[in-house]
Amino acid sequence: MRALISCTDHQPAAPSPQASRRDERGLLQALEINTEIAVVGAGVVGLATALGLAQLGLRVALIGPPPRRHEPASADSFDTRIYALAPGAVALLERLEVWPQVDARRMQPVARMRVFGDAGDELSFDAYGAGAERLATIGEESELLRVLSVGVQLAAGIERCPAGLRAMSVEPRAAQIELDDGGRVRARLVIGADGAQSAVRAAAGIAFETFAYPHTAVVANFACAQRHDGVAWQWFCDEGVVALLPLPGAAASLVWSAPHALAQTLLALPPAQLAGRVAQRSRQALGALEPLGGAAGFPLKRLTVGRLALPRVALVGDAAHVVHPLAGQGLNLGLQDVATLLAVIGAREGWRDPGDLALLRRYERQRAEAIGLIRLTTDALARLFAVDDPLLRAARNRGLDLVNRIGPLKNALIHHALG
Repeated sequence: MRALISCTDHQPAAPSPQASRRDERGLLQALEINTEIAVVGAGVVGLATALGLAQLGLRVALIGPPPRRHEPASADSFDTRIYALAPGAVALLERLEVWPQVDARRMQPVARMRVFGDAGDELSFDAYGAGAERLATIGEESELLRVLSVGVQLAAGIERCPAGLRAMSVEPRAAQIELDDGGRVRARLVIGADGAQSAVRAAAGIAFETFAYPHTAVVANFACAQRHDGVAWQWFCDEGVVALLPLPGAAASLVWSAPHALAQTLLALPPAQLAGRVAQRSRQALGALEPLGGAAGFPLKRLTVGRLALPRVALVGDAAHVVHPLAGQGLNLGLQDVATLLAVIGAREGWRDPGDLALLRRYERQRAEAIGLIRLTTDALARLFAVDDPLLRAARNRGLDLVNRIGPLKNALIHHALG
């Protein structure tokens, strides 16, 4: 016979000994949990969501296996998954009280960004000129996972369920989740933070569309012969979009959105040859490059959902949207989802439960414009620079130069990107 854990809105009850068990890793495996909110997905966005909700005084079940985390072999060994965190994303991590725990030695501020067209025209963004402390902070996914995981472990009111979601049904007053290990979770609200292949989205029947770009993102890290001085570089060229993001010390992270065939060629190169090819394509901006580990490839796509919310269900992060990475806004969009959802739930009327559709529609409406704008902008840029037409090439390069010359327009773009 299964045991139940009951809960109230703001007074979490201690779980009974029969309600859960621990596996060999010490993580809780649920038998049956009756809680307020279930967060499905234990990546950066899921962890941030669960932690923020717990800090609002809500009982949370965090569902899903812990993701793989890169363990640095040395100070100059970096995760291949690197993010450019906008100040708005950092502000959320500060509110969650995890940003001070981040190892500053593994974070790199971006003071300037230089973007080049295929004819050499340049668009540059400068934090000082825009009155900002920095344009972004470059950091590893593994470091974000580390500090958020610690925060979740220390937070009161979070029940950790490492099994995956097998099935979900939605009733008028709650949603019922069946887990891979046979456990069940009953919650007033289920938040899908489980990525582009979201099981929550599928179980809720939320329609979505995908578009596969004809590109694969090739990512790798390199030691640089020349100092980067906190400058991020990006080149739009006939071989795709090449970005070099500054890492701590004399190192940089490559994100090369290359046509599929070229991407396979790049991934097949020995690391030293890939480093030489990148140095050549980046016009020796950082001098000779030496590989720091291997390369990885990720096919690129766009994902658009019909709804962000249904009764008892809300989507955040890649479960809600996937955009082209050329603007580096994927994770930032996800963390903005979290910040908005926390604000909406935290400000709800005292009589309204967190899974009320009227409440979730507030979240959906507040996120629609920002998500749509980033999707439209990144998609348009990806398509524009993929067209190999001499007249269009000349026009887009003149456009870069024009934006660079119009100070107010350029500063408006910077402030939007700051989040």
